[in-house]
Amino acid sequence: MIPMGTSLSRWTMSYFAAALFFLLFAECLLAIGGWVPSLDVTEPDALIVVHSTAIGWLGLLMIGALLQFGPVLTGLSPPAENLSLAALGGIVMGLVLLISGFRSIEAGSEAAGPVMIAAASILAISILSIASIFFSLLWRGRRAHEASRFVLLGIASLAAAVALGSLFAIVVSGVVGSPSVVSYVVSAAPLHAGLGLVGWMTFGAIGVTYKLLPMFLLSNDMKRSVMLRASGSAIVILLISAAVALVFDTDIAGKLALLADLLLPIATAAYLAELFRAYRSRRRRTLELNTYWSLPAFVLLGISVPLLSCAILFHAGQQTVVALSYLFVFGWLSGLGLAQLLKIVPFLTWIEAFGPLLGRRPTPRLTDLVDTFRSNIWLGAFYAAVIFAAAAIFLESDHIFRMAAFVQALSTAALIVELALSRGLVGVDAEAKQFPFKHPAFFFAGNHRGDANGSAS
Repeated sequence: MIPMGTSLSRWTMSYFAAALFFLLFAECLLAIGGWVPSLDVTEPDALIVVHSTAIGWLGLLMIGALLQFGPVLTGLSPPAENLSLAALGGIVMGLVLLISGFRSIEAGSEAAGPVMIAAASILAISILSIASIFFSLLWRGRRAHEASRFVLLGIASLAAAVALGSLFAIVVSGVVGSPSVVSYVVSAAPLHAGLGLVGWMTFGAIGVTYKLLPMFLLSNDMKRSVMLRASGSAIVILLISAAVALVFDTDIAGKLALLADLLLPIATAAYLAELFRAYRSRRRRTLELNTYWSLPAFVLLGISVPLLSCAILFHAGQQTVVALSYLFVFGWLSGLGLAQLLKIVPFLTWIEAFGPLLGRRPTPRLTDLVDTFRSNIWLGAFYAAVIFAAAAIFLESDHIFRMAAFVQALSTAALIVELALSRGLVGVDAEAKQFPFKHPAFFFAGNHRGDANGSAS
């Protein structure tokens, strides 16, 4: 996956740890009834769950992955480490303030306005700073691999989503009370969600998997899909254009957004066709844990996208749209993220801990770092809980939803424990950890080189 001698990102593990914290936080809120299907999705508590998941979990997960794999996609040097840490601190601080702001709104506190302004400012500066570094890196290396182009689409969407989100925070804070601006914010909310979840997260995930999955599977590189590239570019351009057009003409904006909605199933089908060819041509006949449990995520992507597009096209009720969105966010994006972390975390840990010892003495197998049996159980429980939770939203059953959310949170917590045990090398024999072995730090990479030329002493 990463050639020996490649530098390890110092702060990728820190991003992953923070991301998993916010995922579990959001799921625990759902499990205790912070939001249930009988409540509106615009309630402050619902927005806490939404932003903890979107910014805290998915956003930090993607940034952490790009810190390590951006250089792999481009063949260029990694981003500045100091900025990576500062951006992480800023995003976490901004998100905590945003959550506090939503709680202040719920409580009717006068502090809500200043807190929301501070949150929006810190989040915008932090996210756009690290995004600009990634954009520069991937733009310079855009010809190295097709994957870079998809991530660039994601970063452009992220910038637009941040701009809209900042405007929302300003309006919510009460600083701007113009009826026309408030009307714009209300109308642009679906575009904000689309740019974040489809433009940024989905095309970012497509870009990373476009390169890494064939490496995991030992299959041929995914072909340069003209349909995927063209439809993906069109979707992002249409969503951004709709956000701009909304200022002048709501009808034109609606048509642009609808066209993007109709193109999304086409892009999804093109991507899934590429995945099918990669799995079919693989030389690794037995699927590893991460590639096997990515399959349900791809299936849920293929189910949720066309159904969600139809629901939007035919103006289905809110519960239908929310249920399908839940399936999309937790089934596709979160399921894929958790499955891949069970490969990425052990692999980066192995590279750091045992790369310097390679060729000097026997080293443990990568599979020794993670318990496959337990991980299979918890990933299966996670996907089942997501499906039941989505069904409960559709049926408007608060009781079933809370039970499903509890199982989802429990399985996530168990997977976090498995990742912690892997990072801590708990399953590795004591003999393999004798001098000159050096145990990795838990939340960051100490041995940047992570190869047989690095010092193990």
